[in-house]
Amino acid sequence: MNEYQTLMELNRKAIFAEEITDTEKEEAVSVFLNGICSKEDILKYKRRMRVLPETDRMYPDYYIPPYNGNKKLRLIQGYLPKTNILYANHYELEILRLLAMFAPRHEKVHEMVEGTLQRLQHTCFGNSCTKGECLATGISVLRFLAVTKPDDAEWIDRLLTPLSDRFLSFGTGQAAVQEGIPLSYLLMAYTDINNEKTRDLIAQKKEWLLDLLRRGWITGKLSNGKISEGDTYNLMGKYIIRNAIGTLPGYEDIAKHEIYVDNKDERCYCNI
Repeated sequence: MNEYQTLMELNRKAIFAEEITDTEKEEAVSVFLNGICSKEDILKYKRRMRVLPETDRMYPDYYIPPYNGNKKLRLIQGYLPKTNILYANHYELEILRLLAMFAPRHEKVHEMVEGTLQRLQHTCFGNSCTKGECLATGISVLRFLAVTKPDDAEWIDRLLTPLSDRFLSFGTGQAAVQEGIPLSYLLMAYTDINNEKTRDLIAQKKEWLLDLLRRGWITGKLSNGKISEGDTYNLMGKYIIRNAIGTLPGYEDIAKHEIYVDNKDERCYCNI
């Protein structure tokens, strides 16, 4: 598998609570370290983004997202990004997050993590920007910090505050994206951080989230026989919601409530 495929598969397994073996971790570290972009490729990419490579902090320094014929690929939970800011930073930060988890003592990993932390401190999205997808990019930063700087409460809270304001303003519909925020990606960050503030936020929206779990969501196949790619991630979305609720007191055993696809209507449900 290439870097993107490895990233997607490891996160899928984590979301579905499937074991990631030591061999898989070692293979992933090898894939990611061998996939570090050359300085020349980084410079070319930044020039293509119309920034000054020598001073730029907004775009990655180690991992360039797949070109894919100039079409963006989906984030780890299925959201299709609109901007290169989100697309590029999500890709690098999610890779570095896994490297920090699987090989924290590796010299190159340590160098990249420290360099990226310094870079993020000089970005708007790393410091609670609320414009467009910069706010959503803050979710990638949160997940990265949850692994690399879990005790930096001030930085984490600075990012949580604007995201949480949006989260609490979400309506009652099913929409996967509300107020410009991919709901399931934000819930993944809340699950990672799992502190008093995130648990309080989830608790405030608990009944809505439970209702989303119970509803039947299509799993990709439309009535006309075609496949809706975005909807193929709905099953994963159920697991993400269940994982987030599982951080609340009294819901530690929520995984006993099965998430399944009904063969009659091909929709996914949770029997909670």
